[in-house]
Amino acid sequence: MARIKLRWNGEVESSEEQQRLKRRVILREAGRAFNERGFHNVSLDEVALELGISKTVFYYYFRNKNDVLLSCVEIGFELAEEALRAAEAQEGTGLDRIATFVRTYVEGINSELGTCAVFSELNSLHPDDLKKLRKRQRMFGRRVMKLVMQGIADGSVAVEDVKSAAGWIISPPLMMPRVPEFWRDRSGAQLAAWYADFARRALMPPRD
Repeated sequence: MARIKLRWNGEVESSEEQQRLKRRVILREAGRAFNERGFHNVSLDEVALELGISKTVFYYYFRNKNDVLLSCVEIGFELAEEALRAAEAQEGTGLDRIATFVRTYVEGINSELGTCAVFSELNSLHPDDLKKLRKRQRMFGRRVMKLVMQGIADGSVAVEDVKSAAGWIISPPLMMPRVPEFWRDRSGAQLAAWYADFARRALMPPRD
């Protein structure tokens, strides 16, 4: 008998080698729904229906709705941390490193993987998961603050409040998944370059 292959909206064929891709398809659809309508306004039934799969198949990949959200949030953190590692490894001024972080971060958010990421629903997570992520978030914030302080020390950055500056650097790109209609006329690379240039001009010392 010929082997029957399951296709999810024509994107992924069923095979043992493609389990990771199937999981990614679920996260992409769930992440899109969470970003557009909010975690509490989306049911797993709706996500499964959109993908053309049963809830039984869904639960093969994820334990529950919190598990899906946690996976989407962790993707967002991974994108941010990858961008920060690239910035920390770069030669140049503190402002150069900040611009690299912003550009790489925005590129990540606009990548295929970035479509799975959720940035604004942390408070909907289970308290134990939220506690761990808040700790990770604080550590990340301190590393961004270090970039700002490096810029102040070398004269490439002029800000009065380091913590507020770090929050500003991190926050604006997070709105992109929620308001995609504002960015449709720009490619991911164009948007990343624009954000990096905007951050550079906003943080650099005023010209005489």
